[in-house]
Amino acid sequence: MTIDEAIERYLDYLRASRSVATADTYATGLNHLRAYLDDQGLPADETDVGALAPGLVTDFITWLYDYLVEEVAAGDERRVSESTKATYFAAVSGFLDYLVVETEQLPIEGTAYDALRRALARASRPRDRDRLSPDKLPSHQVVRMLLEAVHAPLDLPEGMAEGAKRRKRLIRLRNIAIVEALLSSGLRVGELVRLERGHLLYDVKGALVKYGKGKKDREVLFSDRAWSAIRAYLRARVDGDEGRPLSSLPVFSRHDRGAGGRALPLSTRSVQHVFVDLASRAGIAERFHLTPHTLRHYFATEFLSETGDLALTQYALGHASPATTRIYAKTKWEDYRRAHGRVFASDSDEDQTP
Repeated sequence: MTIDEAIERYLDYLRASRSVATADTYATGLNHLRAYLDDQGLPADETDVGALAPGLVTDFITWLYDYLVEEVAAGDERRVSESTKATYFAAVSGFLDYLVVETEQLPIEGTAYDALRRALARASRPRDRDRLSPDKLPSHQVVRMLLEAVHAPLDLPEGMAEGAKRRKRLIRLRNIAIVEALLSSGLRVGELVRLERGHLLYDVKGALVKYGKGKKDREVLFSDRAWSAIRAYLRARVDGDEGRPLSSLPVFSRHDRGAGGRALPLSTRSVQHVFVDLASRAGIAERFHLTPHTLRHYFATEFLSETGDLALTQYALGHASPATTRIYAKTKWEDYRRAHGRVFASDSDEDQTP
């Protein structure tokens, strides 16, 4: 059974057991789940329901939060209410109950299922989306640790086959280019994996982000380090033997055995796995939940701090509404407030001159 089929059966079950209104309300939340799965390269109409592993659903929580902050808010000044957000998570939680308990279509071990339900319950609690929480913004030390990990030299065993060594080298160069590109451009990971070689802007060391569906394309710029890393990676790939136009090939491609030497695009989930591995190797995982989107937050706060220009930061991030960009302005306000407290903490009333 595909996930799409399971969702439709669940909605029919709600219509029969609860009400048509409940089914219609939950359908929107489950449409967000469909969009998330499509973003992960797992279209709901093709993917078996067994793919709904706990880790995948947990990642959906972060994805939906970022979507509500950046996509919905950017296109509509009427922000999604906290009660509406809670309904979205209730829909997904109910869907999992239906699959695990009611129909037993999804085998998940009891402890893992309980933890997943608790995570969904926590996510549905009210939170302030007008301010970037500290756990979303990495420190400069975390970023340095990430860069050290991704730039670390390879340790290849002597007996490793040449084909395997080449794949390892390409993966390292690709991952360096990904991290440097995200750090210096503020790209969303979904935008990064859709970049094609023909989208690169050589005259300005940047790229054209193509959207489609009526949304305006935008340009991003890379740092010199990022541009050099991208160029080094593409030179090492030696594309051009696939019978496809070079300009149509992805900038960032797979290098697993299944790709078979073809330039196949990465999925967003693949990039997430890269960050999980880097966080583990760098010792970051114990102190900070590192994701590709983390670097977009870092870019935004650093860019705003340097320029002091909210409108320019909005342009750099591709936000349609300044309301979305203000979460970074409020983050800097919190930084200012804490710094001010430290500077004047020693002052007391008796020290003040009239």
